[in-house]
Amino acid sequence: MGLYDSVDRGKPNPKRLTGPIALCCALFLLFGGLTYWACHHQFRFHAFISDLTDSTRDARSTETFRVTVNGSETDVSIDDLSDLLYLIDKAGAGRTAAAPEEMPYAVIDYGDGSTLEIWKVELANPSNDWSEGPFFRYTDAKGKSYGYDTDQIRWESVVRLLGE
Repeated sequence: MGLYDSVDRGKPNPKRLTGPIALCCALFLLFGGLTYWACHHQFRFHAFISDLTDSTRDARSTETFRVTVNGSETDVSIDDLSDLLYLIDKAGAGRTAAAPEEMPYAVIDYGDGSTLEIWKVELANPSNDWSEGPFFRYTDAKGKSYGYDTDQIRWESVVRLLGE
């Protein structure tokens, strides 16, 4: 009897790849989901900017827009609305959320069935040295809304453009 005769010489067990394959699939789904979310967020913001640009352009040509600040109609020029559009576009996508419960600081009715409501909100984790900023909710003529806050626009800039 030899030294290795007592060792079972059955078929060797093949290594299972189920675990590593499952891990790779999970990581692929995770990164795919995060990429989809980020792209969807950016595409939605760009659609909002396109719609807001169309509304501002329409308001410029028809001069049928109305601006209400703190519940009172106020005189705001179309150039001020264009400047606001520029600030919003330049600031980029913010943190999407539901609109605040209270009445907005300002409501811009563009005359084409769309509105832009603006609130002053406390910012969560701002990246600048100010803690309050605007929350914008744009609603198009079909009732589709997009709302978000941004720490890239000072609240004072909004007040300066819309008057008080």
